[in-house]
Amino acid sequence: MDFLAIRNAPDQIAARTAAIAAALMARSLRVKEPNFKLIGNDDLSRLFDLYDRDFFDGQLALQVKTKTTTPLQFAISTRMTSAGGKTIVQRQPGADGTQRFHYQIAIAGRLLFMTFGGVDRPVIVNGFTCTDRLSALQRIMEHEIIHLLELTTFGDSSCGARRFKVLAANIFGHTGTKHALVTPREHAAVRHGITLGSMVTFEFEGRKLVGRVNRIHRRATVLVEDSDGVRYTDGKWYRKYYIPLAFLGIA
Repeated sequence: MDFLAIRNAPDQIAARTAAIAAALMARSLRVKEPNFKLIGNDDLSRLFDLYDRDFFDGQLALQVKTKTTTPLQFAISTRMTSAGGKTIVQRQPGADGTQRFHYQIAIAGRLLFMTFGGVDRPVIVNGFTCTDRLSALQRIMEHEIIHLLELTTFGDSSCGARRFKVLAANIFGHTGTKHALVTPREHAAVRHGITLGSMVTFEFEGRKLVGRVNRIHRRATVLVEDSDGVRYTDGKWYRKYYIPLAFLGIA
């Protein structure tokens, strides 16, 4: 298939993506509503298959198969805190001297579940306003599908390049390449009033400690002044603690 020749009209894209959303909710054991509470790797695989069928007549999966000796992998990532998704390619030399490719599409599950759950603002993904987790997931999957398409067709992919933007616009109607999902830092600020540099209190082994938030990820990294700790660039000595946001109070 000549992917560069695909031109889908806006009404075609809307109808197909709506049908895909309905099919996923009908077939999945977890994704039963637009703001689903659970999702698994098999749901991502099913979503990809639906897109491949409705947008590429099954040709993208066949092209991937010609490039690899292992099945296309899918993963819900709990570690990704900035990118909404990522397409990973591993290149390994085969016994016959040829390169073997392994592809994986990972979706930032943590970001999806922090979005549409207490932070009230517009959520824009690839130029579309998303009203629920499923619509955001679809836009992210579409973005990663373009990466996969480019990698298996041309050997490289960059969402900042013109070719990617043209493919994303022609196939899925994307007018942008960025997402505005809720990040751990935004979630911490809105839901807990905690930002980088905030002075916080918490209990640790029966003691009440006071420290400064140095990093926000799945938990907050809190630095507490301690002469037995590590010296930092400000000349002070700190001990590092990893504390769930719900266990922190504002000092």
